[in-house]
Amino acid sequence: MIRLGDHRLIHIAKTAVRKGHEVTHFTSTFRHTSKKQRFSEDRTLEVEPGYRIEYVKSKGYTKNISLKRISAHADFADKLVASFAGRDLPDVIFISMPPLSSAEKVILWANENGVPVITDIIDPWPDSFIKDVPTSLKPLSKLFIRPFYKKLRFILDQSTVVTSISNGYLDWAKENCSTIRKTECFYPAFDFASIQDSMDKHRKTEQRDENVLRVIYVGSLGSSYDLPAIVQAAEIMNRKYPGKTEFIVAGSGPQKEIVEEYAGRLQNLECRGWISDEELMRQYYLSDLGLIQHKNNLTQTVTYKLFSYLSAGLPILNSLQSEMADIVRENKVGFNNANGDVEGLVANIERFLDDRELLNRYKEKCTGVDARKGGFRGRIWKDAGSVCRCGG
Repeated sequence: MIRLGDHRLIHIAKTAVRKGHEVTHFTSTFRHTSKKQRFSEDRTLEVEPGYRIEYVKSKGYTKNISLKRISAHADFADKLVASFAGRDLPDVIFISMPPLSSAEKVILWANENGVPVITDIIDPWPDSFIKDVPTSLKPLSKLFIRPFYKKLRFILDQSTVVTSISNGYLDWAKENCSTIRKTECFYPAFDFASIQDSMDKHRKTEQRDENVLRVIYVGSLGSSYDLPAIVQAAEIMNRKYPGKTEFIVAGSGPQKEIVEEYAGRLQNLECRGWISDEELMRQYYLSDLGLIQHKNNLTQTVTYKLFSYLSAGLPILNSLQSEMADIVRENKVGFNNANGDVEGLVANIERFLDDRELLNRYKEKCTGVDARKGGFRGRIWKDAGSVCRCGG
């Protein structure tokens, strides 16, 4: 059984199927997050009527920043296009970018066969590559990736439409290519009704302690997330308000040891590791606030976590300085603090700890933004076309 998860492309594909379209979703057998092969050969998975996934056998890699990863992306691109042979032409191709190699090869193929392409930007690569390179190597790395900007301009120029998860990414795309034909922003989508049904189910079976303010972080414990700020905030709140707060951190990654070290000596901090979808909904129900704390990262503008928390009715504690900060502020669904500002994060938590009426008002705002009335949740996704042909 393959767990599809909540990836953007999966949501888009399933939405297209609900609209009556047929979707063939291409991806690699290699899974980036686990660095393992899903299958040892090409495989077809029938997800539901009208939606199947074609797994293309391609090489893997062990490090995110490596020549092997670039080689693996090129290998996937070649084998992906080769797998199109003998198939009926699609009405439209929807491709997630990065990686650039597969987007470039697919667009070349589409041009030869007269098929329109929608390119969806989920990460501003290669700019996002530069941020993870050590400072001493940045000049050399910029020289190394210069050819990828040529690929990027070609992809953006040749796409029929360029979409993205944020307006900030679209601005970035326009800065890199002035000849983009059409752009459209669609924020990440979650099944709001299903999440609220889960909240209602747990409301009937779970007992909440209303005297404790519960703050949750769910997601990667990777290097770009400010886990040190979160655990330091937990330490301060534990000292100032013993027994009044709980911090839950769920996820895995290289910073897990930091969280576990603090959890070992703090009464109000718990490190959960990876949790199931069902347990995620339970933890959401038991929690009051959702944490989105990033280190200084200029390439990210909007995260999936924002909309996941909002769908569960959790006000946001955000440090990402981007259009996401504007969403949080303008819609009054949480508070922002500067990157690495532990005191600012603590102050925002205290605002909710001291004022339960404020907390309840913000919770209502999170779930009360109606897409039919023009709220920001209404811009999460629209039907992209007849066939989503390709994705990374």
